[in-house]
This record gives sequence, C-alpha cells and structure tokens, in this order.
Amino acid sequence: MSFDDAVLDYSSFICFRLSALARRISREHAKVCSGYGITGGQSFILFDVLGHEGTNLSEIAARVQLDNPAVSGYVERLVKENLLVRIDDPSDRRLYRIYLTDKGTRLAEELLPKTRAVHNRILNLVDDRSVEFREILTKLEQDL
Repeated sequence: MSFDDAVLDYSSFICFRLSALARRISREHAKVCSGYGITGGQSFILFDVLGHEGTNLSEIAARVQLDNPAVSGYVERLVKENLLVRIDDPSDRRLYRIYLTDKGTRLAEELLPKTRAVHNRILNLVDDRSVEFREILTKLEQDL
C-alpha cells in the first residue's frame, strides 16, 4: 500500500469512525435538548445534579468527564437560566454546593426520558448484542 492509499484509507481508522459516530449521536441528543432551550452538555450537568444534589464542581467534572473550567461555564449558564443555584459550602468557604432549582428539576425530569429515547434507539440498533456492546464500551473506557 502506498502512502497515498494509506492517507485515503483514514476513514477506516477506528478513531475516525468513533469520532464521526459520536458527533452523530451528539447531534441527535442536542436536537432533543434544544427544544428545551439548553445544550446537550448542559443536560448532562442537570442530570448529574439531579442524581447528586449538593454536589460540587469537581465532583460533577469527574462524573461527566470534563475539566473544571468547562463544567464551571456550564454551571454559570445554568445559574443564569435559573436552573441551578450555587450555595457556599459551610465547611469550606472556597467551595460551593450546586442544587437544582424547581425549574431545573422540572426540566431535568421532563428531558431525561426523552434523551433516554436516543440512548434506547442506539441500543435497539445493536439489538440482541446490546450487553456485549456495553461491555466493549466499558472496556474501551477503562483501557484507553
């Protein structure tokens, strides 16, 4: 295989295919979220806080696998939209705890099943191999 053939074959690279697929899935997720006036990334912050009320920025960042500055930006925008509130941590004045507002809770609870439909659609595509598919994803996440 010549260099030119190898360059033209980039679309078969696993990293290329996974990246392209991730963008497609993200677009599907974002379409659902945009109907609620938020981004896909913001939805993951809301869902995380829904399950971890009173969490802090670093804890969210670890769970959603983003760095602190990115999460901080998401939280700031969600606070401005009155979906989250930040309350000073009484045990450490350098930190604050993050909570959903009533509006944020309603949005997260309404949006979660709709975004889960995107998730289920993907699992339905792999049909009876969904358990194996999840195991492969887990292995890739752990080993890379």
